[in-house]
Amino acid sequence: MIWSNMEYVTLRIIRRFFFSGQMLDKLGGWMPYWRVNQGLLDPEPIVTAWQRLAREAGPECPDLRGKRVAELGCGAANGTGYEWTARLGGRWIGVEPFARFDADLDERVFQQVCWRFPGASRMTVSRVASLDALETGSVDVVVSNSVLEHVRNPLDAFRQCWRVLAPGGVMLHQVDYRDHFFKYPFHFLTFSQAMWDNLLDPGDLPRHRLDDHLDDLARAGFEARVLERQSDPRALAAVAPFLDPAFARRDRDMLATTTAAIFCRKPL
Repeated sequence: MIWSNMEYVTLRIIRRFFFSGQMLDKLGGWMPYWRVNQGLLDPEPIVTAWQRLAREAGPECPDLRGKRVAELGCGAANGTGYEWTARLGGRWIGVEPFARFDADLDERVFQQVCWRFPGASRMTVSRVASLDALETGSVDVVVSNSVLEHVRNPLDAFRQCWRVLAPGGVMLHQVDYRDHFFKYPFHFLTFSQAMWDNLLDPGDLPRHRLDDHLDDLARAGFEARVLERQSDPRALAAVAPFLDPAFARRDRDMLATTTAAIFCRKPL
C-alpha cells in the first residue's frame, strides 16, 4: 500500500464530486497541488513555445506567418488566438467543445494582448464547438497545449485533424502526461481501470501515455516525432511496485514521461 494514497484518494474524490472545471479555474490557486491552466492567465508563453517548437522541427515545419490555424481545446477565451494573429497574422479558429465562452475573461485577455501589440484585432479570430464545423483541407496548422491528455479517443481526433489539414499541414502539440495533482505525477497509474473510471477520474483524464499518442498518430496517417520530452523516473520508481497490471507490463521509459512536445506532418 502507498500511504500517500490516503491523501491522494481523498483529494481525487473531492475533485471529482465537489469541484467543476469552472470552479477549479477560479479556485485552483488554493486547491492542494493543483495548477491553473496557463491560457487563463497569459497566452504569451504558450504562443512563444509553439514558435520555438516550429523552429526545432526544422525545414519540415513551414513558416507559421499568415497561416490558417486551429487550436484544439482553446478554453473559455480566445487569448491564444489574439496573441497568435497579432504576432503572426493569418486566421485562428479555436475548437472548444466543453468550456463555455467567458466574455469578461476574453476581454481581459484581449486587453493584455493589446498592451503588447496595439494593432491586435478580433477580426481574424473565431471559435467553433467541433472539428466537424471545419471544411476538409481548410487548415494549415493545428496546435494544442495541455489538451491531448484529456481526449478520450485520440485516434478519432487525429483522423479529424487529418481531414481538416491541407496536404503538407502540420501539428504542434504540447502534452502534460502527469496526473494533474502534480505532487503525485504517477499515482493514478496504480489504480485499476474500473476504480479509476467509477471513483477517481475527474472525467477528463483517461491516462493515455506518450506511446499511445504516437501509435494513434501513425494509425491516422501522420509522420510524428517527439521534439522535447521530460521524464521523472525517480517518481515512477516510487510507485512502480504498486502499478496496476495494465501499466506494469508497459515500457517504463514511456510511463515515466511527464511532458512532451510532438510535431506531426501530413504528407503532401
